[in-house]
Amino acid sequence: MRTVPLRVDRHHPFFFDHPVDHLPGNLLVAGLLGLADDVTGGALRRADRRLRLAFAFPAFGELDGPVELRCDQAGDTLGLTATQSVGDTVRDICRGTVTVLPGATRPTVAAPAGPGSGGTGSGGTGSGGTATPAGHAEPKLVHRADLSTVMLGAPTRTPAGEFTCPVLRCPALAAPADLRDPIEVIEAARQLVLMLGHIANGHPLDVHVVWIELTADIPAAPPADLPLRVSWRRPEGRPRARTAFDMGLHAGAADLGTVRLVTHTMSPVAYRKVRSA
Repeated sequence: MRTVPLRVDRHHPFFFDHPVDHLPGNLLVAGLLGLADDVTGGALRRADRRLRLAFAFPAFGELDGPVELRCDQAGDTLGLTATQSVGDTVRDICRGTVTVLPGATRPTVAAPAGPGSGGTGSGGTGSGGTATPAGHAEPKLVHRADLSTVMLGAPTRTPAGEFTCPVLRCPALAAPADLRDPIEVIEAARQLVLMLGHIANGHPLDVHVVWIELTADIPAAPPADLPLRVSWRRPEGRPRARTAFDMGLHAGAADLGTVRLVTHTMSPVAYRKVRSA
């Protein structure tokens, strides 16, 4: 077993891009994956490895109170837990597992046809009076304040009804190498969920989207120059407040993996009630 404290930098340009009243879920996942990478000697940053991960978020992480990250290894699977102490209360705020598996070779990908090809764009392209540069999703649709933290290109909806976005890189989050960090793929999927809540499900911009569960089967460290995209197709039935979003990760025509996020969407009033309970 190995334990380390979670470093919380309230001035981090990505994790604290905008005011929040709790520890961001992506910060907890990034910290736990970083610990798992250290324990395995860098296995989570190898292009020839895959990751199968599953996380649950049983409680909010508060901005005050130390957080301990713990990793227990059993073969190729690592048990990961983030535990916070606030006053006399000690509770898990994130827990899950990561399994490191042999990966596939790099897929052969044709040159991209460019933003918006193959379907109808849905904003973020700079058209229709928006100030968002071409190639980026609108920051407000993915709940970001700074354009540099937007990790999705402009969304496209195919004739078959699939929403898809290219995955961009954020300088404040990108790994300092020629490979992507796993949190980059996870964050791109998270931002797609936020966007879909608005452009596909019609939620107002002031809703709060709370992480419940995260599962994924993804390449551990895709090459940075590999053009990735994430996609989602609407399932049958009406959207609900608690929804599972099943997304695909692709490079060209190659399917590279999947990400599932279960979230709970709340109005500002409902969110305040939950946080004050």
